[in-house]
Amino acid sequence: MKLILSGLFRRLREQADLERADVKAAVGIDAYRMCRVEKGILPFTRDEVLTLLDLYGENDRERVAECLELVERSHKREWFKAWPAEVAGFVQPLLALEGAAEIVRAYQNYYVPGLLQIPQYTCAVVRAEHPELSTQKVQARAALRHARKKHLEGPDGMKLWAIVEESVLRRDFGDPAALHAQIDYLIEAAEHPHITLQIAPMQMTQQVSLGNNVTLLHFALDDLPSAVYTEQLLSHDLSTKKNQVERYQTQLDRLAACALNPEETVRELKRYL
Repeated sequence: MKLILSGLFRRLREQADLERADVKAAVGIDAYRMCRVEKGILPFTRDEVLTLLDLYGENDRERVAECLELVERSHKREWFKAWPAEVAGFVQPLLALEGAAEIVRAYQNYYVPGLLQIPQYTCAVVRAEHPELSTQKVQARAALRHARKKHLEGPDGMKLWAIVEESVLRRDFGDPAALHAQIDYLIEAAEHPHITLQIAPMQMTQQVSLGNNVTLLHFALDDLPSAVYTEQLLSHDLSTKKNQVERYQTQLDRLAACALNPEETVRELKRYL
C-alpha cells in the first residue's frame, strides 16, 4: 500500500509542477524524507498527507477521504511479511501491488500462474527450480503462493485474466500427480466469477512475443497508473511508464484474441486431464 500512496503523491506533486525542494520550502517536509516516502520506502503520516493535499490544491472531499484511508492501510503490516525469507528479493513489489489491483492480467509460458497454483504443484515447481531448499522452505513458498488467492475472494475481489501457453500443461516438474491435480483445479477455477482463463496454442505464442512471466496490474483509483511486472531468472522490472504498459497491453490483447476462449479452454483442459 505504501507503493500505491507514494506513486499517487509523486504524480500530484509533478502535476502541481513542484520539486521536492519546493515542498520543503512551502511546508517544511525534508527533501530526503520526501524522496523516501515517494519511493514507498517510508509511509506518509496523516498530517503530511493533509498538508500535501492542500499544497497541491486537492480539496475534493472524496479524494481526501480516499487518501486518508490509504494512509491508514499503509501503516498496517503487509500480509506477506509473515513470510520474510520467501518474499526477500524481486517478488516483493508484485505482492505489494497485487492486493490493491482491481484487475490482474497474467501470461505464463513455463508454469501455471502463481495465483492459480495449488500447493502440491507449487512444491513440485520449487523443488525442480531450487533442489537445495529444505522441505520446510519448499512448503513455506507454497503457503505464500496459496495465501495470494485471498485477493480473489468476496464480491469486491480482484479479477484475474490469465493466459497460459499450452506447453505448461505438459510440464510436470517431476511430479505427474501434481500436474494432474493442478489441471483438475484449473477446470474448477475457470468457473470462478472473477477468473478468466485462456490456453494459448504454441503456434500463437510464437507469433505474439511477450517474453516470460508478464503481469499487468490495473487499479480502481483513476489517478493510479497501470503497472507491468516482468520477471526473468535473475532479474525483474516493475514499470508504470505509459509506453511500456501500453506495449504489453497490446501484446496481451493480441494473444487473447487468438488464444482459445474460456469455453474452449475448459474443453482443452479436460482433454489433457
